[in-house]
Amino acid sequence: MTRTLAVVLVFLLPGCGGTAAPEPRTYDLGLDAPGTRLAAMRLGSVRAVAPFDSADMQYRLAYRNAAEIAAFANSRWAATPADMIRKQLLRAAGDGAGTCSLDVEIQEFSQVFAGKESSEARVELRASVRGGAARSLSVVEANAGADAASGAAAMARAANRAIAELGGWVAAQPLCRPAGG
Repeated sequence: MTRTLAVVLVFLLPGCGGTAAPEPRTYDLGLDAPGTRLAAMRLGSVRAVAPFDSADMQYRLAYRNAAEIAAFANSRWAATPADMIRKQLLRAAGDGAGTCSLDVEIQEFSQVFAGKESSEARVELRASVRGGAARSLSVVEANAGADAASGAAAMARAANRAIAELGGWVAAQPLCRPAGG
């Protein structure tokens, strides 16, 4: 019996000493505030539709099936996309004492691969001023690389461009203009 156990262990041990799993990585949108300042406004809800309502880093292999969404196995966001966009919006906002309230829904937040070595970061938002207008916008950041780290950097650039577009739109909304302005 001892001999049988020794033989079994000899065959099992090589599997235990195999290559280690890659170290999990966590990303966010970086330390920099967006390059734009938002008009004075109150930030209402910021939410995301499924599957972008989790900390999973989503991607699409458009060259194979653009409708299929997958998550990177060893890479995650530090927070949900809604929480990260909220943080960036707050960084870009003034004192928050504005006359209007902005709600944002994230409809797409993924790295889209056109080929095995080329991708783009895609952020699609639907924004609305409470009691006023609504707008959809889509920002694509090309050259997002072939891995999660490059994609995270491109997603940060795309998110900041989306916030800049939102800023211009909010400033043009009648409900968001200061009284007498």
